[in-house]
Amino acid sequence: MLDFSDRTMAEWFEETFDLNIFQERFQIEGQSKGKTLRGFVEVAEPRFVASVMRALWDYRCSEADYREDDADEEARLADWLKRFADELEAASTMKLEDALTDFSRDTTLPKLRAAIANDLVAEKPDVALDRVHTYCVKRFRHLLSERGQPVDPKTPLHAIFGAYGKLLRDAGEVTEFALPTLRVQHKLFESLNDARNKRSFAHDNDLLSVSEAQFLIDCVLSSLAFIERIESSRSQS
Repeated sequence: MLDFSDRTMAEWFEETFDLNIFQERFQIEGQSKGKTLRGFVEVAEPRFVASVMRALWDYRCSEADYREDDADEEARLADWLKRFADELEAASTMKLEDALTDFSRDTTLPKLRAAIANDLVAEKPDVALDRVHTYCVKRFRHLLSERGQPVDPKTPLHAIFGAYGKLLRDAGEVTEFALPTLRVQHKLFESLNDARNKRSFAHDNDLLSVSEAQFLIDCVLSSLAFIERIESSRSQS
């Protein structure tokens, strides 16, 4: 595994990706460096794996002893790595673009979306909670503003969504079959608001567990994607 010892490999992953590479879930086939890395490739989020593989390739290329003497062979390996990383990204089930959009000229949005994506791809949903909450507040405030309904700056997220949901109901923009989902989503955003205030980096809190944070964010992203489809249909009508 290049010139890594167990210690230096652990340090590289910790410093480069804030990741404990020698955790049990990656050691499916064994605890050696090679087997641990293969386990990581097998179980980690594909986009994250792609980022790690590219970084490892860059590290390998910085060490002259690991380059191929044959330029054609070196080019072939580089092409293989590129195709492998591209395939990993294409295989990702994380369709963030469906839920998170640059919906206004707010210059902070691209950075906010990128930060959320980086946290989620790195499998840190507990860290992403505060930013996901910020995005949701921005999105629903903007949707209400487009409909001529201002929002008090102190209004919590679930109340903002409640006002948006009421506009959808009153305008008949959702059918009777979708109405119950709005009530469920209201509770979802209330949970996100609560988690952000009590279990995120927004304050001096103990973080939500990774599994609970991932489940909450998965639900929020699904809800946001649903909202984007509603808004897309509305703009086309």
